Amino acid sequence: MQSFIPHLILTKLMGRLAGSKNRIIKSLLIKCFIWLYRPNLEEALISDIKQFPTYNSFFTRKLKKETRPIESSKLSIVSPVDGKIVDHGLVENNMLIQAKKHSYSVEELVGEKVTNKNSVKQYFITIYLAPTDYHRIHCPYEGYISSTCHMGKSLFSVNEKAQDNIPNLYIKNERTVMKVENSLFSYFLVSVGASIVGSVVPFWSDFRSKFRKDYIDEWNKGPEEGKKQALRGQELAHFKMGSTVILLFNDSSKLDLHSLTTNKTVKFGSKLINLKNL
Repeated sequence: MQSFIPHLILTKLMGRLAGSKNRIIKSLLIKCFIWLYRPNLEEALISDIKQFPTYNSFFTRKLKKETRPIESSKLSIVSPVDGKIVDHGLVENNMLIQAKKHSYSVEELVGEKVTNKNSVKQYFITIYLAPTDYHRIHCPYEGYISSTCHMGKSLFSVNEKAQDNIPNLYIKNERTVMKVENSLFSYFLVSVGASIVGSVVPFWSDFRSKFRKDYIDEWNKGPEEGKKQALRGQELAHFKMGSTVILLFNDSSKLDLHSLTTNKTVKFGSKLINLKNL
């Protein structure tokens, strides 16, 4: 059925509604969302729904700093988002796993061929963001943003049924790719779009109203040099609606992976995994 749904048209329509400043439309969308999903507005920096100019501004609401303290240990890599770990594992033969029965290539996912010396294997972690989750994406570990790009064209759903039934789902869907490097290791942060996801907005974008093409151009251009050094916990982007984040680490030998379990709920700022004390 996914193939017959006009995802791009539906997303464009919903994007206009979500960005509408009409008080009736905005209030109706926000109240419907609250009724359906019961979000915890006590965590939000702004909890009065009347203060949000659009549904989008409500959906991408910021949190109070005290609700998501950033793990301070030098060895900790923190979760970049709120969500659920749906897949994780070693990359075998340059292939990642999607929903246990589909595989897709590293090169197709991130847009570059990654070669590791001494047969060191990569490791991936896939985190799904439900509609109720906080939808801003943060830096899991400090480093230099060496590249960014936008890829893909489709906007299929990324829920569990779609993961089971659509091969190469994460390759087909629109996504942004950010590579971060530091003196210890490097990783890719991939933000995958989905049905009704208007755009993935980078942190270096200004606050003007923009079209999808403008965000694509910004991702392909990347941040200016003075903004390429990212700190752990720093906001890197936000989804205009919900989706999926994939972390791909280039050297699994440096990671302590004992804390990872499938279907584990994670919160931004808390420890995702540790670096080994090398």
